[in-house]
Amino acid sequence: MKPFEKWKTEEVRMTFGIQQVETNALMEDWCDTFYEEVEKHKERVEELRIRLKRFANFWSEEDIKVFFIVPIIDIVNFYSFGKYRAFMEATIAVKTQDAQGNPCELRGRVEFVVATGEQDPQTPFFFLNEYKPQIKAVSDPQGQLLIAMLAAQVRNNGKNLPIYGLYNIGQFWFFLILQGNEYVSSKAYDATDIEDLKQIINMLRYVKAHIERNV
Repeated sequence: MKPFEKWKTEEVRMTFGIQQVETNALMEDWCDTFYEEVEKHKERVEELRIRLKRFANFWSEEDIKVFFIVPIIDIVNFYSFGKYRAFMEATIAVKTQDAQGNPCELRGRVEFVVATGEQDPQTPFFFLNEYKPQIKAVSDPQGQLLIAMLAAQVRNNGKNLPIYGLYNIGQFWFFLILQGNEYVSSKAYDATDIEDLKQIINMLRYVKAHIERNV
């Protein structure tokens, strides 16, 4: 089948029979999370916020990744040696069935995934997708993220774990959870707003805590 970057949200829903819900307990808990440790990094966080506010509309895809997203991710530190780590530009491939029971293969490359494994992702927990500048965002980043999360759900082989993810368009961050055949999306968080940026880091730390509980 076509690679992840070619999928659209409606295609994912229709092909695999998943549906969007307005909210659920997992998303409410995720959005309400709070970690005091964010204050330890307040000077660095403010520096990154100002940088993004100044350049968000001019940065290339690679600029956004290197000069903003990676430093934010690094504050959270998705590494636990021998247990899990972050992977960049990883390939995930699974065989599954569509909603009509037809066999199909899902295969694609993801920008960022946190999973067990040292050399290759084994059990994926969290995806970050689409480092697109806002003025150039013409694709469907939610659809691309959803198909990757669906592939991870199959890859996890019935472990019944929710799959967490987010996609980024310029300064705006959107968080998703896929659980069973339902997914839910958060509001848009504006990373140029200091309170929203702190909450973005809080939500990333929440994912790390979830991974720690399940490895």
